[in-house]
Amino acid sequence: MENKKNHTWFWIITVLIAIFVLIFIIQNRGMVTFNFIGLKIEGYGFLVFLVIFLLGFLSGWLWEFLRCRKQSKPQKRPDEDIHYIKD
Repeated sequence: MENKKNHTWFWIITVLIAIFVLIFIIQNRGMVTFNFIGLKIEGYGFLVFLVIFLLGFLSGWLWEFLRCRKQSKPQKRPDEDIHYIKD
């Protein structure tokens, strides 16, 4: 029963997000010009915002991926921590 309840909440939240995205697209369908360090981008507002959002998402994902990859490598121990058994 609780799984069905969680599934219902998932769809409610998904529909609300879809409504907000639709409102955002309708309100930002006009042409905009975006200037950044000499780069001039012209296009529909929601497409420019979508590209900026995707670039931010990808850069955050890449940062986290590289950070986790670095942490998952086995650490080399210093020689002083290794004890050898003598015969």
